[in-house]
Amino acid sequence: MTDPILTLDTLRMVYNADPGILARLTGRADPPVIAADDVTLHLHPGKTLAVVGESGSGKTTAGRIATLQERPTSGRVLFEGKDVTDLTGTALKAFRAKVQMIFQNPYDALNPRLTIGQSLAEPLTLHGLVPKSELRTAVLEMLEAVELRPAAQFADAFPSELSGGQLQRIAIARALIIKPRVVIADEPVSMLDVSIRSGVMNLMRGLQRNTGVTYLYITHDLSVARYMADRIAVMYLGAVLEEGPAEALISGAGHPYTRLLIQAAPDHRASEVKRQRIRLPGDAASQSGLPTGCRFHPRCPLAQDVCRTKVPPRVDLGTGQTAACHFAEEVRQDGLAIPA
Repeated sequence: MTDPILTLDTLRMVYNADPGILARLTGRADPPVIAADDVTLHLHPGKTLAVVGESGSGKTTAGRIATLQERPTSGRVLFEGKDVTDLTGTALKAFRAKVQMIFQNPYDALNPRLTIGQSLAEPLTLHGLVPKSELRTAVLEMLEAVELRPAAQFADAFPSELSGGQLQRIAIARALIIKPRVVIADEPVSMLDVSIRSGVMNLMRGLQRNTGVTYLYITHDLSVARYMADRIAVMYLGAVLEEGPAEALISGAGHPYTRLLIQAAPDHRASEVKRQRIRLPGDAASQSGLPTGCRFHPRCPLAQDVCRTKVPPRVDLGTGQTAACHFAEEVRQDGLAIPA
């Protein structure tokens, strides 16, 4: 396998809550929130790594750190083997030309006062990539690439004139128009109607084949991750619980949490699929009050005494798959029944 193009190396991200007036008076400040805890992820050129988990799992935090929108409390971000964690100024600007982000809400991602053409031309101008005389041509070519035709009509339109699916295609175009090496896609289809999700996902896959761009695809939907990704990393309360090749992980999950996500994943082959977040038995523990031992044990139907007291090691399950579970081999090989 080729060397990673982007690596998140043992990231830890702790947010210290700003105490309110009552907390200051009583001296009872909220505990810190651990959004990422020893997270390591490798993105390989031209491939897609999907990061899956419930709300509060830390997946969006990982994406924001990958684009240096936030800096980790500890750990490193490596791009093409070089530590870029503390970049500033022109070096940071150059990095962001190579690592772009697609946000969840296309309505918030575009300036409503600019035409689509102006929004797409903006990053080209910012990074000095295209002469002014060639901006219109570059914009029209990108609109054709994301299948918005006639391109000239879309270039002269304002965001308010377009549908959600069209706006997300514009957001994808805006990220890719400067030819980045890596794109972080944060739930890019979760706000779209089911009927148009597959079109946007197929577009992203086609653009990857044509350009060789690398994706970090963040999602709460395991079935979307399976369709989009070469590898899947499953996060829970700031930690990676399992990672491996997409099909191997789906067919032979070694962590009970992954198995529960598989059970909860909607069937996108159905004629109607309701959009919903992952919902599992029990309530997730707070990121500010992590349990001892395995962080998933309060909700795990297979938890034993060792799970409550000892942090599980990361078990190598072969074929590039690992799971942080005391019983990973048994869960994968025996297919232990997990109550729905």
